[in-house]
Amino acid sequence: MRHTIIALFAALPGLAAPALAQPDPSGINFVTIGNPNNPAYHGPDPENRVTGRGSVGYEYRLSQTEVTTGQWLEFLNAALARPDPIEWVGTPPLWGAARDPTYNGPGIRFRLGSSSIAASLGVYGISWRTAAVYCNWLSNGKSFERTSFLTGAYDVSTFGTNPDQTFTDQTTHSPGATYWIPTLDEWLKGAHYDPTHAANDGWWLYANRKDRAPVYGPPVTFGGNGTGEANAGFLLSGSRQYDIPLGSYPTQTSYYGLLDTAGAGGEWTEEIRRLQFSGWSRVYDGSYTGLSGSGAAAADLVNAYSDDYPSSLATSAGLRLASSIPAPLPMSIVCTGLGVAFFRRRRMP
Repeated sequence: MRHTIIALFAALPGLAAPALAQPDPSGINFVTIGNPNNPAYHGPDPENRVTGRGSVGYEYRLSQTEVTTGQWLEFLNAALARPDPIEWVGTPPLWGAARDPTYNGPGIRFRLGSSSIAASLGVYGISWRTAAVYCNWLSNGKSFERTSFLTGAYDVSTFGTNPDQTFTDQTTHSPGATYWIPTLDEWLKGAHYDPTHAANDGWWLYANRKDRAPVYGPPVTFGGNGTGEANAGFLLSGSRQYDIPLGSYPTQTSYYGLLDTAGAGGEWTEEIRRLQFSGWSRVYDGSYTGLSGSGAAAADLVNAYSDDYPSSLATSAGLRLASSIPAPLPMSIVCTGLGVAFFRRRRMP
């Protein structure tokens, strides 16, 4: 009986250990980022980019990986295979799907590539604004209604550019949104903070619980020698580094269980960077596939990030989602489940 109760409670949303992925109605696996009110980062930071950042006063979730081709395919077909395609939704330049030549409209439709791993490939070249529309769609339960793409997490009617290259986009997600683009503080904490790390108030200097740069190299399945720890810092013939599936380095995780915080795509945040001479941009963090040489190590430092305009489809940018913590099951349901389990246990021979 004791083991039955433990198994039941372990299966309830919100009760899993930090490093365990939790399935979600969206079809995306999330991990919980706990330890509210963690210390902010106060380590090495020559340009004062992230000093005092990274403390988050609430629990939240981050997707264990960036969005996959399979997940993005469902969204793009909902947004574009229709008579009224959704504005701000662009086609990524590199992913595991392509336009479906057998489809005659309305709009355009995509289908997975022929590779058996196509659905698990990363999506490279997601604009910040398309990511925001995706969050709207998820927050509205993947509804096909046009309005479900236009509001929910971000109001797309705010998207626009001023003459000075600043923009009018909604700054942060709406209260009550269930899925959103992570804040910089949420991203930094999920990727670099570890309450068990003795040094630097729990902050690792690099991704994947390291105070040294990851070893960049392909996994064994792509010709690696077994030392590779992230999909960045190297190039393969035929640009095959983009064909490495997400999650190909399963032993390389953050404290909370995030995969590919180093490598794959650079990951969008809500952070706005105010540039001195050319307007504003949105920040994305982490090294990314196609970034070769020492630049990858520099990008994986806790105090480093990149940025781009929110409409850009540069191949370096991907998306890791943030999400609210699901409401716990009512105690009446928990007790009913325990009672059923006990009754079945008593009847077993």
